Amino acid sequence: MAGNDNGNYMMNFENILEDGKEPVMTKEYNPLVAFKLEKNLDPTKLKKHVLQSERIRQLIDYYAAKQNCPAKQMQQLVSEILDEIGLDRNLAIIRWCGIAITAIGKRICKGIYVNKASMDHLKQGLGKNPVLYLPSHRSYMDFILMSYICFHYDIEIPGIAAGMDFHSMFAMGTMLRKTGAFFMRRSFSNDELYWDVFREYMYALVGSYHIGVEFFIEGTRSRNFKALVPKVGLLSMALQPFFTGEVSDITIVPVSVSYERVLEEQLFVYELLGVPKPKESTKGFFKALKIIDENFGKMYLDFGEPISVKDFFGESCSLDKMKRATLGSHLQKLNKHEIELVKKLATEIIYQQQRRIVITTFNMISLYFASQYYMDKSLNVDEISRGIIMLKDMFEKLGAHVATDVNCIKPEIIETVEIHSNIVHFKQGRLEFTQVPVELLAQEIDISRLKAHALSPRTMAVAVPSMALQLYMNPCLFWLARPGYLIMAALQLEEQQQKMSKQISGSHEETILRLSQQVDALDEVFKHEFIVESNRELEEFEHNLKFLKDYGVLHISQMGSVQVQHNECSRSILTALSPFLCLYYQLVVALNSLATENDEFSPKTILKAVQKQIESMLLTNSCPLHVHPYCLALDNLNIALHSLVQSSYLLRNRETGNFKISPNKSLHDLEEFLLAFCNLMPFKQYWQCAISSKL
Repeated sequence: MAGNDNGNYMMNFENILEDGKEPVMTKEYNPLVAFKLEKNLDPTKLKKHVLQSERIRQLIDYYAAKQNCPAKQMQQLVSEILDEIGLDRNLAIIRWCGIAITAIGKRICKGIYVNKASMDHLKQGLGKNPVLYLPSHRSYMDFILMSYICFHYDIEIPGIAAGMDFHSMFAMGTMLRKTGAFFMRRSFSNDELYWDVFREYMYALVGSYHIGVEFFIEGTRSRNFKALVPKVGLLSMALQPFFTGEVSDITIVPVSVSYERVLEEQLFVYELLGVPKPKESTKGFFKALKIIDENFGKMYLDFGEPISVKDFFGESCSLDKMKRATLGSHLQKLNKHEIELVKKLATEIIYQQQRRIVITTFNMISLYFASQYYMDKSLNVDEISRGIIMLKDMFEKLGAHVATDVNCIKPEIIETVEIHSNIVHFKQGRLEFTQVPVELLAQEIDISRLKAHALSPRTMAVAVPSMALQLYMNPCLFWLARPGYLIMAALQLEEQQQKMSKQISGSHEETILRLSQQVDALDEVFKHEFIVESNRELEEFEHNLKFLKDYGVLHISQMGSVQVQHNECSRSILTALSPFLCLYYQLVVALNSLATENDEFSPKTILKAVQKQIESMLLTNSCPLHVHPYCLALDNLNIALHSLVQSSYLLRNRETGNFKISPNKSLHDLEEFLLAFCNLMPFKQYWQCAISSKL
C-alpha cells in the first residue's frame, strides 16, 4: 500500500450537476453495451429464451415428476415466476426519472462527482465479456446513481437486482422494473423451484444478454457505513456461465460510492439502537421527499480497476465445463474448492471498493473531534484546520483519496459542520455535540417496540449523536484498522518489556516477528468487522511499520526494545478503533455472565444483556474505562456474535438459532485478551468527562 498523488487523482472527478454539465435526459441514447452479441434480446425475448432453454426443460421435467403434476402445469408455474422476477425497459420512464433525479439532486446536494478517468477506462473495455457492476452499498441512492450515471456517460443501464419489498410498493415497483430492476425474494431457501428458476434467469441475464448486471455484494445497506462481510450467493449464480464454459470470461467492476452525508443517517442510527426498520411503501417514499429541504453535501462515485474472473481464478479453476453446461439448475453445485475461490474473489471486490472510497472533510472532522474530546479538549476552527491538514497527509500516505482542499479549509470546515449540524455545531467558536432533547426521543420512539433492551430516552440522548459521529469515522477504518492493531501490539510489548527488566532479551528481528504475530491475532478477532483481507498482509505490515515510525509513533531499537509515543496520529487511529474493542469486550463479558445461568441462549437474550449492562454503566457514570455508546449498536453486536461463532468461541444451533459456549476455546481467555488492550488505550477518563456533561 503506497501513498498516492491525491491532488492529481481528485482532479479526475467532475461534477455532473454543475450548471451546463447536467445529464441531458432528452438526448439520443445509443449506449455502449456491456457484452456484444450477434443478436440482442429484449426483456420479453429474454424470458422466452429462458423458458425454452434445455436447462429449464430439464428443470420442469424434474419438478413435475417430483411433485407428481403435469409438465404443462409446471411450465405455467415457471412462467409466472419468471414474470415476477424479470426486468423490463421503458426509455420514456428512464428519461423522466433522470429529469427528477437532476432536479432533486441540484436541490439537496452540492454535486455528484464522478471519476471521469476511471469511467473512460471502463468504457474502453466494454463489449468483450459479460460485465458485473458491484457497488458498495450505504444508501438506496446507490443504485439510482449508477443508472443515472450510466445514462449520462452513454453506457447501457444494467439489470439491477432489487428486493421484493420494492416490488410490492404501489406504482414504484412497476417504475423500478421498467428502469431495469429485476426482483428477488429476500428469502426463498425453502422454495427450491423458485431458487432454481431465479438462478436460470440470472444465468441468461449474464450469459445471453447484453446490458450487464448490477447487484450489491454486501447484500444489504451497511447501516454502520463500513464494509460488510460479502454474501456470495448472487455472485456464485452470476459466475455460473463462466463455470459452465458458456462465456470465456466475466468482467467485474467494483464501484465505490461515497457520501458527505448519507440520506438515511438518522434512520440508521435509530435502527442500530433497536428501532424497527419501517416497511418500504410508496407513501413512505413520498414522505421521505421532505429531504429536499436539507443539504447532503457532495456525492462521489468511482469505478475500480476491472477484474477478469479468468485471470483471478487462473489455473486453480479447472472445471469439467462441457459436462456442467448440460446439467439442469437443480444439479448445478459448486464444489468446495470453487466456493473458496468465489469467497476470495468476493473479498477482493470489497477490498477494491474500499480502496476508492473518498475520505471527506467531515470524516476527518469526526475523527479529530472525537480524538480530542476523548482527552477532554475542545476545538476551535483554527485547531480543527491544523488537525485536518495532519489527517489529510496521514491518509494520503496510507494510500487513501481525500476530498479536502487545504487552500480553503476553514470555509469547508464551517460548511460541512453546518451540513451535519444535527451531530455537531459551533458554540461560542468551539465545536461540540448537538444535544438531542430527551422529550423529543420519548415522543418519536416507541420503547416497547425496540428489538432488544428497552433503552430509556436518556440513554438514547447520549447514544444518538455519539453513534452518528462514529458512523462517519467508520469509513476510515479500512485504512486505520491494521495500523491500529500494530500500535496496540507495540503498546502491549512495551509494557511486557518494562515489566521484565531493563535488560531486553531478543533482537530487532524477533521484536518485529512478535509484533507481526500479535497483529495477526487481532486481525483474527476482528476479521469480520473490518474487511481488509487481501493476501497482501506482509506488504501492508511493512508499510504500516514504516508509516508509524515516520509519524513518530513507534520506535524499535536495534536491541529490540519498543517505545510508543502517543501523539495526534496515534490517538486518531486508536479513537476510530477503540469503540469496537470496547464492543467486543462488553459482549464477551455479557456472554461469560450468561454462561453461568443457561447452557443455551437466544440472540435476543444476548443483545438485551449487553445493552442493559451498557445502559446501566452509562446512566450511573461508572464506566470510564471500557464502554462506549457504540457498544449498543445491534448490527455490530450481531457481527461480533458471528465472528465468535466463526472463531469457535460460540456454537450456534442451526435449528433454533440459539448460542452456547464452545468447550473448545475459552471465552474467559478472550475476555482477558481484550481487557489487556482496553487498559492500554490512551483516553481512559473520556466517559467520566463526556457522560457527566450530558446527563
